Amino acid sequence: MMTALAQRIKETPMAPYTAILQSMTREQKQIVVTFITESMDEPKQKRQVPAEFKKLRGMVNITEEEIAQDEHLAHIMER
Repeated sequence: MMTALAQRIKETPMAPYTAILQSMTREQKQIVVTFITESMDEPKQKRQVPAEFKKLRGMVNITEEEIAQDEHLAHIMER
């Protein structure tokens, strides 16, 4: 039995597709649900680097070994 919220699909642009949805396999429905769920995620925005910091690029030489030895530095370098 569908909840009242699920029944409101009839009020959405998906209403014409309810018969198709009901005839789908469980796996196919899972694919659709995953697509809809992932489409609701807000895109992650990259942090803007201030111009003052951009000027500092190339002034420091950090080796891969140093990054591997320092988890905080590794986290910073991933940005």
